[in-house]
Amino acid sequence: MKNFIKLTSVMLFVCSPFLVLSQTDITKKDIDTRVDNWRYWQDKAEQGIVPLNPELPPQPIIDYRLNPDGKAAAVDGPDILIVSGAGMNQSENSVFVNPIDNQIALNGNNSFLGVASPSGANAMFTFDGGLTWTGGPSAPLSGNWGDPAMAVDLDGISYAGHISPSFNQGVNISPDNGVTWTASSVAVGSTLDKNHLWVDNSAASPHVGNLYSSWSQLGGAAPNLNQIIISRSTDDGVTWSTPIQISSAVAAGSHNQGVNIQTGPAGEVYVTWAIYDSWPSVETAIGFSMSTDGGVTYSTAVRIISSISGVRGNPVTNPTGKNQRVNSFPVMACDISGGPNNGDLYITWANEGVPGINVGPDVSAYMIRSTDGGTTWATPTRINQDPIGNIQYFPWITSDPVTGDLHTIFYDDRNVASTMVEAWVATSSDAGATWSEIRVSDVAFTPAPIPGMAGGYMGDYLGIAARDGQVYPVWTDNRTGQTLSYTSPFTCGCATDLIITTNVGFGGIDHQEADLTITASNDIASGGEAIYHAGDEVLMTLGFTSLNGSAYRAYIEACTGTYILAPETGGEGIDDPEYVKAPKPKMIEYFDDKQPAIELTVYPNPTSDIFNVQLNDGALINNFDVRIYSMSQGLVSINNFNDRNANSFQIDISDFAPGVYFIEVIDKENQEVYSSKVIKK
Repeated sequence: MKNFIKLTSVMLFVCSPFLVLSQTDITKKDIDTRVDNWRYWQDKAEQGIVPLNPELPPQPIIDYRLNPDGKAAAVDGPDILIVSGAGMNQSENSVFVNPIDNQIALNGNNSFLGVASPSGANAMFTFDGGLTWTGGPSAPLSGNWGDPAMAVDLDGISYAGHISPSFNQGVNISPDNGVTWTASSVAVGSTLDKNHLWVDNSAASPHVGNLYSSWSQLGGAAPNLNQIIISRSTDDGVTWSTPIQISSAVAAGSHNQGVNIQTGPAGEVYVTWAIYDSWPSVETAIGFSMSTDGGVTYSTAVRIISSISGVRGNPVTNPTGKNQRVNSFPVMACDISGGPNNGDLYITWANEGVPGINVGPDVSAYMIRSTDGGTTWATPTRINQDPIGNIQYFPWITSDPVTGDLHTIFYDDRNVASTMVEAWVATSSDAGATWSEIRVSDVAFTPAPIPGMAGGYMGDYLGIAARDGQVYPVWTDNRTGQTLSYTSPFTCGCATDLIITTNVGFGGIDHQEADLTITASNDIASGGEAIYHAGDEVLMTLGFTSLNGSAYRAYIEACTGTYILAPETGGEGIDDPEYVKAPKPKMIEYFDDKQPAIELTVYPNPTSDIFNVQLNDGALINNFDVRIYSMSQGLVSINNFNDRNANSFQIDISDFAPGVYFIEVIDKENQEVYSSKVIKK
């Protein structure tokens, strides 16, 4: 019988082993499972109503740094631990780039100094592009109830929004990059949950500098009960307006939660949130309201997409299959760059199956776009470009206010076991029409509830921010046994010149770009691939080798604006008399003919969606990469598959643009390369 796999095959999901309460328990114990604030659940645990998350043995990780020459070697630079300490755990990162200097950024996270002394949200600064961070695990915001939302205005004033004790709303203000902080009260109420904070940084806005704070009110009485509430400040956060309710017109069957705020080029205020039409339930729709007068009044709230299936995992089954509580709170970005997509809005969330259909073996990051200020919204599109059947969740999107580029961070299990994840970032320079993806984490890890906390808690969101090409993705993982915050900053765009000395191992890919010159003195091993683009010249200096079975391409063409790393140092450089210059405009391509690729059978060809791949030599491959290249863009997709033991499988390219594509299958165990061509109709 022919061994057959399909890249879109069904995954089996299991319910995460954290607290699941029946409706009877909820009523009996007077527990509001809608609330996701960590302190709420901690209080219930201290009262003996719910159990604390247990201590767990060390969870499995894959440390890609131990294999620097292999496919899994980091492609974006090393991970950086933001802060650490004995007994500490961290979660829920919010990051914002200083608009005065993109090498300065502010990050906040929930920081827990042991079970006995949780501190809530903190604030950490970097002044060197994310390489080092200052602040402390409890400084200066200790004593709050977490859920950080950070912002920095055009004057460099820093703001740290959070939930204050007793479920109030607060913000701390620093005029001097964290040297001093002043506390400000935004609102007092009943169970003010899942807040967000934003600042209007559009220089053209008549409301520039306005601050907006919003939250869900899950306690108290009508008309605010179960609604989205918002307040504004026009004096740098010192005082705040009387909160107003903006969500009741969507008529949520249960409640509204998970608010996110953005501001537009002319000072428009945009607010989005998740709608729950019943409870217990996943998210079923996305709500939206806006203000054109600086937050004085808001439009009648509407459902901008009325049929989604989120992943909220408490107390219903968790469709991600991960051992942590999850949600599909929407996250929004607005382009204020002044570029071709100025004013466009983008909203992302994790959806089970295709939105509107909402079934299937897949949880992906989807996005909707509005080009008319939120009046109409396009059909949802999928951000992650891997084959259907994997899991992506907790997407957070940002729009670079200088370049307009979009960047989205999410957890992703495309390369690993179903219990594990990596942190990935997708970037788009064309308003989400196409995406480039890289894994930013140096490890794959196994999510697990933080021991001593409650309710399956490991944090409820990730963070990413960018300015003028400097990108700061921030996430939480437990690689060391502690749950801590990591970042891996990178530059989006092209450096002027690059010097490349890092070797490329079997199955590895190195794609680099520069405006002028790339100088390479590295080794490309058998089964490895290097693609170098430079606007002026590509130099292969003394020591450069492209070994038997490797592939090397050098293009003399304009920079495409995709990911680059900080330039490597070392090597002889362009003054070496024995360098090799790539003549322009010709493309140099090295494929060692002693080990040619083995031809694949691909059918049907042409195809509009799914095609079959057959290994002609009858081999069974167990651990392999599938790479797809387009004629115009180069590498557009890469995925790793383990434990398949396959001779044939299927690939779905229904989301690809029409054109000619090359498929390459790399058998990493037997070091064989298979290839063919497919035409997408």
